[in-house]
Amino acid sequence: MSIITNKVKCKKCGDVIESKHRHDFKYCKCGAIAVDGGHDYLRRIGTLEDYVELSEDVE
Repeated sequence: MSIITNKVKCKKCGDVIESKHRHDFKYCKCGAIAVDGGHDYLRRIGTLEDYVELSEDVE
């Protein structure tokens, strides 16, 4: 799997956050969710109910 974009949208505050490189750890403005990993891996902080997955990948 090759990751093109690593991003999510927070359902609580509406913030769209993206991790652009390895160890680029980002929280949304309300702090409910976070992303990490850039194009190397997908890491999510928070509960599944709190975000919409927007990442793109190719196999």
